[in-house]
Amino acid sequence: MTNTVFFNAVDATVKVQVNNKVIGYADDAAGLLEMFIRCNVTGVDTFIHSSDVDFASEEGFETDDDAHAIIDAALAQL
Repeated sequence: MTNTVFFNAVDATVKVQVNNKVIGYADDAAGLLEMFIRCNVTGVDTFIHSSDVDFASEEGFETDDDAHAIIDAALAQL
């Protein structure tokens, strides 16, 4: 069974939900990867993000690209 992983940008962190359950918040790729491992998230899962990830500067990140950079760096390690 594959997981559905959903990302939000919240207070300069990436909020992660797996199968509609909040599993945590991360402010860097290492923390995000740790959550992925703990919840058996793999590269074949479905990944979705809210529009606030696209506009991360409105959620406390320095730039709009910062939340995507954290997510992309963690996914690259799966």
